[in-house]
Amino acid sequence: MAWLDKDVSRRLILLLNLPKSGPLVWNLAWDKRVDWSKKLLYLGGALAYFLMPYDIIPDIIPVFGQLDDLAVLFLLVERFIAGTPEQIINQYYR
Repeated sequence: MAWLDKDVSRRLILLLNLPKSGPLVWNLAWDKRVDWSKKLLYLGGALAYFLMPYDIIPDIIPVFGQLDDLAVLFLLVERFIAGTPEQIINQYYR
């Protein structure tokens, strides 16, 4: 995908490989080599966003209310994976 820049293509690959990304995030969350502050910031942030009663777009609005939840989750997971050292990711992501 030469027409895409590196960041966009990495996000697209992560989105297309979402079934593998779930177990990857789970394993990274329990790996002691991953910085706990990143876990708290990104994974804790995702959990807090879903538990908060307020959303960017209220869930009562069909489709868009759920899409903003997915977008926030995707962004936080993508940033969490991007901030993890490559050798740790390669151990879990096959």
